[in-house]
Amino acid sequence: MKKFLLILLAAFLSLTLIGAEYAVRITKGGEAVSSEFWITREEIEQAFGATVANAASQGITLDPYFDSYYIPSELGLKTMIIPYIVDQKLIDYYAWESNLIPSEEEIDAETDSMMEMYTSSPDMVEQIESIYGSMEAFRSEMRNYVSDALKAALVQEAIAPLNDDALAAYFDEFKTEIKNQFETIRARHILVTEEATATELMNRIESGEITFAEAALQYSIDSGTAANGGDLGSLQKGQTVPEFEEAILSAPIGQLYGPVGSEFGYHLIIVEERTEIDSLEDIMNSPSYNDFVSGYQNDTYSRWIESYIEENDFDYEILDNEFLFYNEYAEARATEESASEFFVEIAANIFGEKSSSEAPAIEYAAFIELSEMLGYTDSPDYETAIRNLFEVGEKRGVIVQKMYELDGEDPEVTAAYYNALLGELESTFMNQDLLQQQLSSYGQSFVDYVFSTIGEIESGLESMVNREIPDELKADILYILIRNNSLSLDLDYSPEWIEEKLSKRLSYFENLMEVDPSEEAQAEIDSILSELEQLAAEKETQNATD
Repeated sequence: MKKFLLILLAAFLSLTLIGAEYAVRITKGGEAVSSEFWITREEIEQAFGATVANAASQGITLDPYFDSYYIPSELGLKTMIIPYIVDQKLIDYYAWESNLIPSEEEIDAETDSMMEMYTSSPDMVEQIESIYGSMEAFRSEMRNYVSDALKAALVQEAIAPLNDDALAAYFDEFKTEIKNQFETIRARHILVTEEATATELMNRIESGEITFAEAALQYSIDSGTAANGGDLGSLQKGQTVPEFEEAILSAPIGQLYGPVGSEFGYHLIIVEERTEIDSLEDIMNSPSYNDFVSGYQNDTYSRWIESYIEENDFDYEILDNEFLFYNEYAEARATEESASEFFVEIAANIFGEKSSSEAPAIEYAAFIELSEMLGYTDSPDYETAIRNLFEVGEKRGVIVQKMYELDGEDPEVTAAYYNALLGELESTFMNQDLLQQQLSSYGQSFVDYVFSTIGEIESGLESMVNREIPDELKADILYILIRNNSLSLDLDYSPEWIEEKLSKRLSYFENLMEVDPSEEAQAEIDSILSELEQLAAEKETQNATD
């Protein structure tokens, strides 16, 4: 996890932020270091953006305020990210105090080299200028990147040098762990329930009456390997039960061995290959060398940063009020007693005599969550907190669901609820890998869910359009219906379905012209009418043919 976050953060911590709002102060021996090594709110947001984008690509959605069992809230994730950014800042500090800074000449030379590569094609130059505005702006960004990359290389060489002496020392220190991780055994087996059956099969195989592969196919009860001759693939220590592991580690290579009893039955085994790692040279000549080097770098870095922090008495102080509150809240949830004490404090802050007219959204969220944890959901303040968070906070995630359960007849609440539902569908359909994963995992049930959700959004919001509601809200609802309609038109290409959905789309835009007229909406109406006319003509032609 730490390695993953550090890789993500490396790309986002190179910007120089002027006049930024500092969220975290780094200290050494109790004294603040130079502010250039502090952490800004913007840097946290950048790192968060990279991490949450990766999560979204896997279909993971974070709630703005509420943690779940396995997934933190957005604020929780931002708070979790802070220590990793602190480590990156300490690396920068180490580079500065150790003078591990590339020269201007080195930076310019490498930048020129990369610019030459990126500007070799006129098409590439055109793309760069469209994104960055000018080649000068692109070169400036590239130079920042090169500077950081060269600095990182110097720091890596100082902390975890890639030379034979350093790798050999690491190998010797962790030889047992490395052998367990990278030594492999390729083996085949036949599994049967009775020892007598195993012995009989062994005699038949040794006599040549039947081959090992034939015996595996006909008699092995391991359905996962029987069809491919009992092949178990590449095994590592600790992956099999002790009796089987002892056998594959001691059996002669290429010879029939057994029977070996285990909790699963009786095994006949042929070990085809054992890869032994007894020296640095062995690992260097193995396919696992890159993984070994990666492990060396990560382990060496982890031990170094821990030692560097301890020796220099580095620490950090959170300055941002929102992060400070979340940390206190997270600690308070540890026990019922501390949760109760914190709940009383929050209640006084947001509902007491000295409370402000509008508390921060995170305080309402904490009050709601603690009310549920402590069993105070019957209190009128619980409902008030839900309404207030819906009013002042982001209208997505858990709070929208809670508000819809509380007041599902309110048009604004209904719009927010169905907008959230539609957003989830749109995110899935925009990510082709995720869409295919859902279809593979759930098949027709996922398809049914998509159609039923689109239908639910359609019927739920259409009932709101004809109500007496503000024009701005009606326009918002119509835009949601139009997005939902666009998705529905991509799902079924039958003429009847298209005609039905285009007719609805026409009514949405006609209603939209009454409350939010625009040339774009009128153009859409003209286009829909043309499509409907074409469908009608095609239907008439088809009927005449029939």
